[in-house]
Amino acid sequence: MAAENPIIIPKGLPQLCEEIKKTVPKELGDDAWYLLLAAILIHAPTTTHLAGLYSHLASTAEFSTAEAQTELSRRLRDVLLKEVTLIGAPQYLITDPEATKARGVATINTIYGPSLLPDIFASFGSHSADIQYMELFTVYGIYLSDYALISPIQTEMIVFVSILTTGLRGPGLWHTRAMGRMFGARGTDESTEKMAKIKNLVRQVKLAAITAVEWCGPEYVARSKLDKGWPNVGDVLRELGGWGDDDL
Repeated sequence: MAAENPIIIPKGLPQLCEEIKKTVPKELGDDAWYLLLAAILIHAPTTTHLAGLYSHLASTAEFSTAEAQTELSRRLRDVLLKEVTLIGAPQYLITDPEATKARGVATINTIYGPSLLPDIFASFGSHSADIQYMELFTVYGIYLSDYALISPIQTEMIVFVSILTTGLRGPGLWHTRAMGRMFGARGTDESTEKMAKIKNLVRQVKLAAITAVEWCGPEYVARSKLDKGWPNVGDVLRELGGWGDDDL
């Protein structure tokens, strides 16, 4: 008997997958490309695109076995869970809150740099304590520091492209910086071969996100403010003063 309401793979999605796969840097891992694409499609105006992506991937030789499809399903669910933190994290009961907070602190220090955090939290004024708790314990401690299925650098890739699609330039620029830091960017000297390579890797991730958003159509382009321009990697030094001076 045929399944009810079968998921139809959107026209052009297989070709989009191949383009994204070629664009996303291999340094992020062989499976990073579909995590990035999933993070974009989750927010697309057409709400069935993520299901279409799973159906397409499950039909390929790479995910032809039950074990591979189970792992794919688990990783896509983890992307969905991480996305929840970007639009509002729910309350969560946990047995070791101090360890959870410590995990969050370690992760957010890697992303922003420890010297920057006090100034960031201070900018929220009387709300500083609440913001610290939400960011260090809930957003990062519980969700974005859980690397059981998705690695730290792939998690930041998901956060980076998701923030870009909100159209919020400030957070988008900070996570442009964070993506570069995860690749190893530090300091203010961008003339080295290493920094040139890192900046190009960040551009590749951004290009993959642009490609996916444009594929979803003009509504997504407008909503994400892609038509107005997203932050560029060169803006990090000009507007934020560099990549941080803490040790790698």
